Amino acid sequence: MKAKNSGIGDRIRAKRKEHKLSQRELAEIVHVSPSHISDIENGKKTIGVDILMRITEALQVSSDWLLRTNIPSVGVIEEKELSDILGDCDAAERQAITKIARAAKTAMRERDKANENR
Repeated sequence: MKAKNSGIGDRIRAKRKEHKLSQRELAEIVHVSPSHISDIENGKKTIGVDILMRITEALQVSSDWLLRTNIPSVGVIEEKELSDILGDCDAAERQAITKIARAAKTAMRERDKANENR
């Protein structure tokens, strides 16, 4: 179950941190236990529609953003987002962003491998 749900959990965790919320604070807003939020973020539990809607409201994200999957139309949207980000960058900024993206990709893959080996 981990691989299937980890993307959703990763996006929830990232948005929660962006909003400077602890798991406990998000749990209070969503009316679930902090351990339930932890299990969702770690891909150990799936999300029911009612909790999904409360999380999207709490984090101010759309459900389609949260549920993104590896389908071609989503890839096109993500490529457009990256293009928009890089669109007004100078060469040095593009180089720095590319270096950061490569490092992030490597770190995520190493984390995923470590999680698979648990």
